[in-house]
Amino acid sequence: MRFPLTRERFNHMPVLQDILIILAASVVIIVISSKLKIPAVAGFLITGMLIGPHALALVKNPDEIELFAEIGIVLMIFIVGIEFSLGKLKQIKRLIIKAGGGQVIITILAVVVIALLLGYRVQNSFFFGFLVSLSSTAIVLKLLQDRQEVDSPQGKINLGILLFQDLCVVPMIVLVPLLALKGELNIETTLLKTSLAAVLVIVIIIAARYLMPPILNVIVKTRLKEIFVIGSLFLCLGMAYATYELGLSLALGAFVAGIIISESRYSSQIVADILPFKEGFNSLFFISIGMLLDLHYVYENYLAALGLGAGIFLLKALIVIFIVLALKYPARIAIISGLGLAQIGEFSFIIAKLGFDYELIPNSMYQAFLASSVLTMIFTPFAFNLSPKVAIRLTKGKMVLPEKKRIEGSFINHVVIVGAGISGKTLARVLNETGVRYIFVELNPETVKRMAAEGEAVVYGDASRYTILEEARIKTARAIVFVISDPSIIHYAIANARRLNKNVYIIVRTRHVADIDRLYEAGADMVFAEEYEASIEIVARVMSLYGLPPNVINTQINIIHQQRYGLLRGSTDAQSINDQIARIIAAGTTEVFYVMQNSKAIGRTIKELAIREKTGATVISVVRGNEHFPNPPLKFTFQEGDMLVLMGIHAQVEKAVEYLG
Repeated sequence: MRFPLTRERFNHMPVLQDILIILAASVVIIVISSKLKIPAVAGFLITGMLIGPHALALVKNPDEIELFAEIGIVLMIFIVGIEFSLGKLKQIKRLIIKAGGGQVIITILAVVVIALLLGYRVQNSFFFGFLVSLSSTAIVLKLLQDRQEVDSPQGKINLGILLFQDLCVVPMIVLVPLLALKGELNIETTLLKTSLAAVLVIVIIIAARYLMPPILNVIVKTRLKEIFVIGSLFLCLGMAYATYELGLSLALGAFVAGIIISESRYSSQIVADILPFKEGFNSLFFISIGMLLDLHYVYENYLAALGLGAGIFLLKALIVIFIVLALKYPARIAIISGLGLAQIGEFSFIIAKLGFDYELIPNSMYQAFLASSVLTMIFTPFAFNLSPKVAIRLTKGKMVLPEKKRIEGSFINHVVIVGAGISGKTLARVLNETGVRYIFVELNPETVKRMAAEGEAVVYGDASRYTILEEARIKTARAIVFVISDPSIIHYAIANARRLNKNVYIIVRTRHVADIDRLYEAGADMVFAEEYEASIEIVARVMSLYGLPPNVINTQINIIHQQRYGLLRGSTDAQSINDQIARIIAAGTTEVFYVMQNSKAIGRTIKELAIREKTGATVISVVRGNEHFPNPPLKFTFQEGDMLVLMGIHAQVEKAVEYLG
């Protein structure tokens, strides 16, 4: 029987003390970091610096903490493996291959050339290239989500590049031990070892593919959550240990386990169960990296750290800008993408630690790399927030356009659709069915090329530019509809559209509730906020279930739009809105009723139906094909396809529609 934990026994548990210190310091530093808009990863690194042996020395056993950090690495790679399912890998778009592959290859080659010129060996030079080529998925995705730009052009480019980078992590980890071989790099030996590693990985994958599903099925059949969590951890750590015993890395085994599990129906639940462990151990990993940073070295060599950090940031930004421009995207998108991906990534620390253990990077360079990496991470949120303004200022009046055929013919009273996503194409189909002409404005060059081949009227370019709006014939357009996820330029585009055509009707879709007033002030006539529109639709459905007439529901929705969602935003007097509804409902209105196949009106006259006597509404006009019958007589007989114009107060018109239906 174990006795309760006493002070004496507690004092002999230094690891527990260290963990408590780490947790307490992390809470304080992360709260401060969030207030300063510094990424959590950078906050963990700063925590490690402060409590580590080179600063306050609060942690007495950093080596034992590093053991927990290794588990964090394994879990991180395991989650990456699950998220990169084989099905998902097959769906990789050309953007991911071109942008991501180009960024990684060009960055590695650029760093190799610079390192060779500085006198480093080929092996070390390629290792440095690995470190610099990776960006922070955690930081960039968080920033994109905060600004709701994941679906914007720059968001898709960033995601494509980050996806390719994450795919490169495991091959880089496998290659690090090969680069650490003494002497000159032997191509034959490297290829042989790489081939053996590949064969070994294939054997492991085949074996695991047949063993893991039965194990998972047995675990799931128990219906015990505890066993499911423990079993998932066992599969992850077990595969990592197996590859390690075979001379490969822990991370490789975890990745293979993740890839195989991703094909099972239980992958989502496994991610949900493992995620808390991953987050906790990952924080220890980044803190342990921070503890390795010698602050005395940084203090004595701060200029070198600042210079290296600035050099890395500038080099990566320029490479991404070059690649995005080469893919025929506008300079504005290229600059925003470049500034967003210029930091060092969290996986770089894993590779750096591995390279340090294999003596691929000297301690002085390792300390400089850690310091400069933290600086790039801390600077990223500020650069990300400033990037739209910087891009617009630097590209004012400038535009990189691919070769394209100008739109021929005259367009009058047409609709300009900015964005060729699902919403834009849906609108185009409806307009096409009703005979309304339209012109697309789209930024994705591949989409523009495909649409042009299909015969669509499409303009490639940035809708915030006068030249692009003029090419879309904005001056003769009746309406312009913005259905893009790029809030950084929508208000500029609205203002420019309004300057070019003061009478054009401007409709905008936005995901940013905070932008509603600014978009109206820029010149929009109608702004639809996605979050509020979903709420309005839910309210309308519930109201209809309780029998409220459609005209009452529609009236309330129209007033909410006129008030700029004031009722939902809590800035409008509810009594004022109720008064408006009452006045509108009491007033007269007109409604168009379409005589469908099952309508009781078919084959009957106005007199036979006695519409006015039974409902109070009056038929003031009938449209049949191309013919118009104003004030139809009582003997007028209705046919299928007729459109009746009904007049009366709201309640009367609603009753007539129900009666004729």
